[in-house]
Amino acid sequence: MISTLRSFRHFLLPFTLWIVAGSVVIFMTDKEALHVGINQFHHPIFDVFFKYTTYLGDGIFGAFIVLLGFVYRIRYGVIGLIGLAGSGLLTQLLKRQVFGDHFRPSAVLKHLSELHYVDGVELHAHFSFPSGHSTAAFAIFLLLAFIARDHRLQMLCFFIGLTVAFSRVYISQHFFEDIFVGSIIGTAITLLAIHFLQHRAWGEKGLVEIFDRS
Repeated sequence: MISTLRSFRHFLLPFTLWIVAGSVVIFMTDKEALHVGINQFHHPIFDVFFKYTTYLGDGIFGAFIVLLGFVYRIRYGVIGLIGLAGSGLLTQLLKRQVFGDHFRPSAVLKHLSELHYVDGVELHAHFSFPSGHSTAAFAIFLLLAFIARDHRLQMLCFFIGLTVAFSRVYISQHFFEDIFVGSIIGTAITLLAIHFLQHRAWGEKGLVEIFDRS
């Protein structure tokens, strides 16, 4: 495991800072007050940017990246599938069976008329904790960091994943704590999949190569 962690240090170092900083923020603030505070900082350009950035954490984009993994190397696709599906299932289990009484910002803060909402975003009321999009975003971009290997691309993948997660707060689909826990689940499950499968003696070929030789 140590060698696995070391190979992802340029993703995991900023991720560790995010965990530490996020823990302090959650411990020191009230989640509703924090959301209202973040919500005050909005701009039409950010509205458009985060409205579309959030789609990088949905299932369709995740399935596309996993498919590309299979095309490049079967093992990458399997790792991506386990990471994305495994973390997604855990998140949905927590969201619906354990924390089903956690409502989303639009429901909890509906009494605040001054809260800013992004036009064209269909807001949900239930199943807020943890954030499925944030879980998927970190699973997806950790997989891409694993495939890329380059330290600059690893850092870029982390910050893109974090941006996607933050978009859920910006558009008021989730509270900060929702995306925080989602990021941990997505990273942890995918990291475990990488650790146990990356050195297996199979899956070196991709789908294209397999079909070309068949």
